[in-house]
Formats: sequence, structure tokens, C-alpha cells
Amino acid sequence: MSDHALAPIREEIEIAASVEKVWRTLTDAPRVSVWLGCMRYEARVGALFYMQQDGAKRAADDISGATHCEILALDAPTLFKFSWFMPGTPATFVSFMLSHAAPGRTRLVFEHVGWEQFPADAIRPIRDMLAGGWASFVLPGLKRAVETG
Repeated sequence: MSDHALAPIREEIEIAASVEKVWRTLTDAPRVSVWLGCMRYEARVGALFYMQQDGAKRAADDISGATHCEILALDAPTLFKFSWFMPGTPATFVSFMLSHAAPGRTRLVFEHVGWEQFPADAIRPIRDMLAGGWASFVLPGLKRAVETG
């Protein structure tokens, strides 16, 4: 086992839209399911929602085997934060932080932290898979949803 804790996942993107428009797409219930693909999302601190990888289960609103997420912060229009966990395991934490980049442009900083709670060698494949998914699928999907919506 490695003695070195895994680094947080951190990505930064720029979106051609105002902070307010990005915030609406990022947090409004009808829009979140489009870019994040989650189930049972409600824009309320303390609300639980679910990330279901199995398309058939998602279509049937079946949360078995889904990642659980609890909304921890909805600080409009700058911070959206939620926990990310499987029942019975420690939670990790996902944050989307928005700031003004230039007229009509928003800087979004994404972080997924909490990996130090796990043995690095055991969690590395999951952390690395998630890093790839956030960077190549989720964040580009959010950017498209904002810029074309």
C-alpha cells in the first residue's frame, strides 16, 4: 500500500455565459438531470440525489447500486457542493465554484476531495476513473448545456 494520499481531482473551465446563467444550469432541477444525469435531484440543502450508472435502473428510478449525494451548499451564485458516497463508506465531496472571468464569461473551478480517507492503492482506480469522467464527460456536458441553452 502507498503511504501517499491521493490528490483532489481539480479542473477549471471557462464558460461563455454570465455567472447567473451558469448557476441556473448548474443547480435548477430540470437542467441538472440533463448535464449531470442524476436522479431525484431537488435544489435544497440536505436533499439527497443519486448517480445511477445503469441506464435501465435509472429509467426505472431504481437507486440500488447508485452513488448517493447530499447537497451541502447552494450559495448562489458562487458555490454548489455535495457529498458523494456509497452507503456504508466515507463520503467524498464535490464542489463547483463560479466566478466572473470576463464580460459574459464565467470561470468554473471543480474539485472532488476526500480521497485521503481511503488506502491510496485501493481507491486509486476509482478516483482516476472519476477524474476522467468529470474532465471528459460531465464538465464538457455542463459547458454545452449552458452555452447552447
